[in-house]
Amino acid sequence: MSTGDHDEPAGDSRPTAEGGPFTLTVDGEVFTVRLRPEEPGACDYDWESGPNKGYGFSSFQRVAYSSIQDRANAPSTFQPNTIDEHRESIRDFLGQINPETGYLGD
Repeated sequence: MSTGDHDEPAGDSRPTAEGGPFTLTVDGEVFTVRLRPEEPGACDYDWESGPNKGYGFSSFQRVAYSSIQDRANAPSTFQPNTIDEHRESIRDFLGQINPETGYLGD
């Protein structure tokens, strides 16, 4: 998918850290998404088009196990989020932004 000046991955694709950062446009706002290779399940979202330079958010995917046995039988790696899941995280973030300040909050 092409959005303005960048190509976007398909919604059901699952980018990995090895693929490098990618750019998403969500509700007219542009974000650079960086997956952390040293921290599976963690990623940083830089709000490129936002009013406050360097502002954005991070997310962390964690798994809770009900027992040691469940953890031992679980796969050792996280399945990366889909592009659509990244877009959902960005929309959640944007929904919490104070339009007067451009920051999270009241």
